[in-house]
Amino acid sequence: MIPRTVLLSLLLAGSAASPAAAAGVRPSAIAGAWYPGDRASAIVDVHRLLRSAAAAPALRGKPVALVVPHAGWRFSGIAAAAAFRNLHPGDFARVVIVAPSHHVAFEGFATDGASAYRTPLGDVPVCSDALRQIADGTLVREVSGSSDDEHAVEIELPFLQETLGSFCLLPIEAGRTSAEQESALAARLAALHDGKTLFLFSSDFTHYGPSFGYTPFGVSALAAREKIREQLDGRAIELLTRIDAPGFRAFLKETGDTICGRAGLGVLLDLLPRVAPKAGAVLLATYASSDLAGFADDSSVSYVALAYTPDRRAAGKPLGAPPSPAAVRTDAPELPAPTGERLLRLARAALRTELAGAKDLERELSALPAEPEYERLQGVFVTLNRTDPREIRSEGRLRGCIGQVLPAYPLYQAVVEAAVDAALHDQRFEPVQAAELERLEVDVTVLSPPRPIESWRGIRLGTHGIVLEKQGRRALFLPQVPGEQGWTIEQTLSALSQKAGLPSDAWREGTSFSVFTGQVFRERPETRR
Repeated sequence: MIPRTVLLSLLLAGSAASPAAAAGVRPSAIAGAWYPGDRASAIVDVHRLLRSAAAAPALRGKPVALVVPHAGWRFSGIAAAAAFRNLHPGDFARVVIVAPSHHVAFEGFATDGASAYRTPLGDVPVCSDALRQIADGTLVREVSGSSDDEHAVEIELPFLQETLGSFCLLPIEAGRTSAEQESALAARLAALHDGKTLFLFSSDFTHYGPSFGYTPFGVSALAAREKIREQLDGRAIELLTRIDAPGFRAFLKETGDTICGRAGLGVLLDLLPRVAPKAGAVLLATYASSDLAGFADDSSVSYVALAYTPDRRAAGKPLGAPPSPAAVRTDAPELPAPTGERLLRLARAALRTELAGAKDLERELSALPAEPEYERLQGVFVTLNRTDPREIRSEGRLRGCIGQVLPAYPLYQAVVEAAVDAALHDQRFEPVQAAELERLEVDVTVLSPPRPIESWRGIRLGTHGIVLEKQGRRALFLPQVPGEQGWTIEQTLSALSQKAGLPSDAWREGTSFSVFTGQVFRERPETRR
C-alpha cells in the first residue's frame, strides 16, 4: 500500500529545503528521498531500473530528443529507464534539460546561477558557454533559488551520469509561458544543435484527483483510469507523436490537462521542425501510479517516455506498469558456490565504490549474468568483521551487520544495499572508513523466508536464525551468531531480548518467534584486495 503522504511527497512536492544554489555547486535537494542518497545504492538502483526496462523499444541510432518523467524512482523510474537505456557513453557531450518549476513562480524561463549540479554520483558541470548563448536576462534569466527544492532536473541526472558518462548540463526551468515564448526558446536551442547535444524534456503527464484539483471524470483516479488513459494521456501522446504544436496547445486549453511540463513540451514541438524535420516519435513507456501494485489513493500521476529519432523504427512494445516482484519460494534451492562468490564480489565492490570512489561496482554490475538466481526477491544480510588481531582484542570482531529479512529488491541489489548500510548506517558503530577496507572480511548470508513457530522451544540453535517480536519491538540474530558467541538457547534469547530493547527475560512470556535458515558465503583472505 502506498500511503497518501508518501505518494504526494514523491510525486509532486520537493524534499526538505536544501541550501540555496550559490554561484557554485548546486547541492542535491532530493537524494535519499526521491532516489538513493548513497553513491553505490544510486548506481545499483539505476542498473536495476535499466535492467528492468530491457524490454522497452530499442532505438536504431541516437535520439535527438527525449521526454522523460520526473517522479520518485519508486514510481516513474522504469519509465525513465526506458528512455535512458538508449543512451551510451560518448553519445552526447551536452544535455539540455527543460523542466517545470514546481515551487517558484516566474515568467518565462529561468536558470539558477549554479556552475554544477551535485548528485551522489558526483558533480555535473553546467555548460557555461551555452548558458551565455541563450540567457538574455528577459526570456531566459537567472532566478535566484529557483532550483533549491526542485526535483525535475536533478532526478534525471544519475541516469545520465551512468549511461553517458561525462557531459555538461544546460538546465532550464519553465515558469508561466506563452506560445511565443516557447517558440522563441526553441529558436535559441536550435542554435545549439550540433549532433552532440541531447534535448531532454522533463515532464509527468496527467495529475488526476482531489489532491491535484483535477477531477473531470469523478474523484477516484482508479475508477477514471481508462478515461484518463484514452481521453487525456492518449490524446496528448498522439499530438506529441504527430509533432503538432498548435494541436497540443489547443488540447491543453480544451481539457485543462494537468501536464506539469507543458511549457517544455511546447518548446519541444517547436524545436523539432528546426533541428530534425524528419524525426519521428517512438513511445517507450506509459503507465500511471494508479496502475502500480498497492495503489490506494484517490489521486494519480501518469508517466510517459518518448524518443524522437530520424529513424522511426524501434524494436519492442512500450512498457506498461512494472509487475510486483515475487518473493522467493520456501522450497527454492540453495545458491551454488559461484553465485555466492559473485555476491561477495558485489558487496566488496559496493564498499570500494562508496568509500573510495572506485568504479568496481559498475564493472561488477556490467558483468552480472542474466540468471534468475540474482533476481530472486530474498532476504540477505551483509556482515563486516575485523581481521586484525589487535583490533579484535580491543573492539571485538564485528564491525557492522545490516540486511533485510523481507527485501524489496532483487538479491544482487539487496546485497549492495546491505553492504553500504552495514558500513555506514549500523548505529552501533562509527561509519567504516576507506582505510579499513583491507582489514575487513565480508560475509553474505542469504536467508530463507521466515516462518512463525509456536514456541521458542522449536528453535534449533545453530540452524535457525531467530526473529523475536514483543510489544511492538523486534530483533533478529543470524543462525551463526549463537555459535560464534558460544551461547546456550537461554543466553541467546536473553541477548536477543536486550537487542530488542526489552528486559533480558522478556522472551519467556508473550513473545512471538519466527525462524529462518541462512546460507553463509565468506570471503577468502586472498579475495579481499
